[in-house]
Amino acid sequence: MSLLHKPFQRRTWTTITRTGDGLTLHALGHKVWPYIWLRDSCVSPASVHPSTKQKLHRTSDIPLDIAPIDGEGGVRVVEAGLEIQWNDGTRSMFEKHWLERHASPVGVEMFHWDNTLKQLPWTRASIVSSPSLFLPYQEILSSDEGLEKAMVQLSKYGLLFVRGVPNDESSDENCELKKLAEIFGELRKTFYGLVWNVISLKDSKNIAYTNLELGLHMDLL
Repeated sequence: MSLLHKPFQRRTWTTITRTGDGLTLHALGHKVWPYIWLRDSCVSPASVHPSTKQKLHRTSDIPLDIAPIDGEGGVRVVEAGLEIQWNDGTRSMFEKHWLERHASPVGVEMFHWDNTLKQLPWTRASIVSSPSLFLPYQEILSSDEGLEKAMVQLSKYGLLFVRGVPNDESSDENCELKKLAEIFGELRKTFYGLVWNVISLKDSKNIAYTNLELGLHMDLL
């Protein structure tokens, strides 16, 4: 069933075609919206908790034969968007801007993507212009703003210099370097453990366990 106001009228976003398993909004790239997907995406208080914004149903709870009720009351175009009365008794309201956003993968990606943490390639000339390349340890430790600057810097450029890390305490458990690392995330143990001693061994099978200088290297490629 096609809902057209008059013959030969230019199609607007309100032009809808109902089929057995979905709706087509012609002005939004002739996007076909499956009924199951629309019902699962309902944000009414019966479907999404008003304060927690969490779904109150499982996707698997939706009947495979879900559809708008028959007649004009099943699908209504209103000023704010699209209103659907489902055959399971639920009423859904999909706002126009929400439909436009979800009409294409590009729109959804732009909605979810945040350029704040977009990774940026850099050169020696460009990296020095970053205002957060060098940060004081105490600023990161004492304020959420300082920690945010450090995390954004590290996420965007992959490079951060932290100045003024105290080295008075040198034990494995209490050194400031360990505390600094744990601010950014969990320290994962290797099969060697969290820390281990590298010593010179007779007839070593690994150059790391000799008294030779390693220099810059990568382990066990």
